[in-house]
Amino acid sequence: MQNKKKHIRSPRLRKLLKLHTVITAISLGVYFLAAFFDPGFLSYDLRQKYHALADDTIAITATVLGPPEQPVVTATAECNVNTGVLSVLVDWADDTNTSTYDIDRDSLPLVTGLLASAYSDTNVVVGTTYEYAVTANGPMGPGFAASSPVTVTMPAECVITATAPSVNIMSFGGRGVGSYDGTPSVSDRRPVFSGTTNMPDAIIQVAIGPVNSLIASFVANANGYWEWKPPFGLSTGTQTFTVTAIDPDDATRQTSASLKFGIKKRDDDANDSKQEAALPTGSGTIQPGQRSPVDFSLAVENPDKKVWQGEPVDLFLLIESISLQYNNANIPIRFSIVDAKGDAVISVMHEELLRKGREIRRVLETPSYIAAGTYSLRAEILFDQVNVSRADTFLVTELPLISIGGGAFITYAEIIRNLGWITLTLLVLLLLWLFLFVREYGMSLHAVRHITEQQLKKAGFLTKRKGVAR
Repeated sequence: MQNKKKHIRSPRLRKLLKLHTVITAISLGVYFLAAFFDPGFLSYDLRQKYHALADDTIAITATVLGPPEQPVVTATAECNVNTGVLSVLVDWADDTNTSTYDIDRDSLPLVTGLLASAYSDTNVVVGTTYEYAVTANGPMGPGFAASSPVTVTMPAECVITATAPSVNIMSFGGRGVGSYDGTPSVSDRRPVFSGTTNMPDAIIQVAIGPVNSLIASFVANANGYWEWKPPFGLSTGTQTFTVTAIDPDDATRQTSASLKFGIKKRDDDANDSKQEAALPTGSGTIQPGQRSPVDFSLAVENPDKKVWQGEPVDLFLLIESISLQYNNANIPIRFSIVDAKGDAVISVMHEELLRKGREIRRVLETPSYIAAGTYSLRAEILFDQVNVSRADTFLVTELPLISIGGGAFITYAEIIRNLGWITLTLLVLLLLWLFLFVREYGMSLHAVRHITEQQLKKAGFLTKRKGVAR
């Protein structure tokens, strides 16, 4: 039987085969060219391929944690007449894929780094409605799951006793304090401390010693949650962090808590030796309630504490009291704009003459590229052995691109966010314009080509003769 030769009749298929042949030839040419200039490359590559085919198969069994499950939260109002405590019990199921939990109340942080799957909120008021949401954080990177918000209304009446002021240190370095074995230690030179107090909008004072002497003051949020990040990298070693919460309406109601922590050495510590030399170092441990060498207030004077992107921040600093040894002395002050992560966006240094009652006003230029959001203005007075700081928050709003009157603006970010709708609207308008243009152009052509009897008469082509138009 005669074999029939199969011919490839498709021109497209022949082109694909030719292209495949050319690419294969080029690849082999590059491969052997590399082997020609480096003979070890060819032998190494062939050995790797041989071992990949000849070696035994190795089976590895590992347990990979999945993403956290979405917490199903319940919130129960409790009025304990025996203890005289009014509280809300926020509860949800345990999850093996979750390492820590964060709770928000009324869209503000309430507690972070929580290890347990329940929390009792005692910073509540009778007859008030609260909304709670729980976020589960997984141990494998940024995976997390947020619960649906739940609301609870406190009873209208509850006989409670005045609770003593309290403050707790909940997390250190992004982990719950209770999750460390022994003394909490991290390699991060600027670890984040966070905690809670049962006094809303409490004045929070923190102190670190003895390696670095640092005193700072700021305000907790309406839920009593506070968070603080050192303005500079701390030195390695074991130190003590002390936090004091003060009732803003009664300075006699205050309490303190302490945490002993450590900063571990890193491989790049040698590169930071110059920076460490410039940091203030103290000679003794700062104790709770220790008097600061200076007491001052800091405020942002821009209207409503709002600035446009690139607009300068007007700051006001008042020296309320100062130790005699530093009175009428020139002391460096560092002014910084700090973002939500605690990192300085911009920082400038001024040497100021400090004396009691002196008012200092400065203008701090903000970068035009700064993102919109909430920022903090921080002032640090740098003494020989201690760093004293204060902070005030302000809002950076997007720079307006178009003013439409009546105090309304259209920003560049709003245009970018709605670019799809804007493009679609312009496209529809363009199609409408093209439709109208084609319609009018067609009507004009029709008018040019259509000759009426009246136009012919006017042009003299039609005359009436004996009642007949010709």
